[in-house]
Order: sequence, then structure tokens, then C-alpha cells
Amino acid sequence: MTSSTALVRRRSVRRGAVVLALTTAALGSGVAYAAWTSSGTGSATTKAGTALAPVVAAGAVTTGTLYPGGTGDAVVTVSNPNPYPVRVTSIAPNGAGTCGVTFSERFPGTQLAAKSAPVAITFSVTMSVDAPNSCQGATIDVPVTVTIASGTGA
Repeated sequence: MTSSTALVRRRSVRRGAVVLALTTAALGSGVAYAAWTSSGTGSATTKAGTALAPVVAAGAVTTGTLYPGGTGDAVVTVSNPNPYPVRVTSIAPNGAGTCGVTFSERFPGTQLAAKSAPVAITFSVTMSVDAPNSCQGATIDVPVTVTIASGTGA
């Protein structure tokens, strides 16, 4: 049989072990909480690329038949040489077209993939009512400026 002194000693050892474990846990979390932290400020450096202009093939050439005061279609082909997608935000007149052919600025929103192949964009043009006789049967150039914006949602 175990003596009462031995039982008291075992209880004391158990209590001591429990108290030691609780104290160690409390101090351990206190040490982790008391760990020093620090921060600093500065800047990182990177370099932005340069946007390349869209490639507009041979300006816009009317397709179909125009006559003085008449309206027809013009086609411009545009490709994107950039390594990211773009959207055509406008096609605007860039000087006087031959034979008095004009058009209003257009906002097509055509999407062009990165490094895209040429994409045809059609728009409406009008020939002046006082176009000269020399315009009969002529191929009519319509100078344009094509503006693009980066990203498909730009």
C-alpha cells in the first residue's frame, strides 16, 4: 500500500508539472507577442514599355461606287504591333480626301489582339456635291488617323 506521504508527493509533482506547463505556455506566447517588429519605406524600380502606333495599311480606300452627293463605304485595315491587346477608340479624318470625300469621326471599339494581323474596319464616307469630272472612275484615298487604347476595356 502507498503511504499518504507518497500520495501527497505525487499530487504535488502533478500540480507542479501542470503549473510548469501552463507557465511555459504563457511565457512562450508572451515571448512571441513581445517579438520586435520593424518596418521601413522606400521604393522599387521598374520600367514601363512604350506604346507602338497602330499599323494602318494604305489609308482608307473607298469600295463601291461614289457619285457627287452620294455615300459609300470605306475600309481601313489596322493591326496592333504591341505585345498587349488594344481597342480602336477612333478613326478620324486626317486632312482632305481626294474628290471632296469626307466622313465624320467614328468610334468603332474594335478589339485587336496583341501582335494582331490586319483587321478591316468599314465606315461610311460621302462625296462632295461639287466633285470634279476628273473623279469619275478614280480610286479615292481618304486620309485617316486611327487611335488605339491599351487593354480590351480601355
